[in-house]
Amino acid sequence: MDTRNGLLNFGVFVLLFAFTFVFCLDALAVPNTMYGVLALIGYVVCIAFGLFNGFTAHKNGEALAIWFNSYAVIVSIVFVWYLTRCGTAFGWW
Repeated sequence: MDTRNGLLNFGVFVLLFAFTFVFCLDALAVPNTMYGVLALIGYVVCIAFGLFNGFTAHKNGEALAIWFNSYAVIVSIVFVWYLTRCGTAFGWW
């Protein structure tokens, strides 16, 4: 993947994360199950594709590998926060 496609993919992933985060906040504020499921799927997709592109870029020796891997780590941290908030809302702990 060349630099332009990598930056375009990274921009799309950031946009996907923004939409996922908005769905997450809306699902936590108003009990809307559909938005909660969309947020859950969005986080999983963001993490999976971020790691996949990060490892692929690292294999090819590209500089964007650290950006994709950092993106996956940041999304993972927010995903754990979302799961703990859902667990608290459902009274699991």
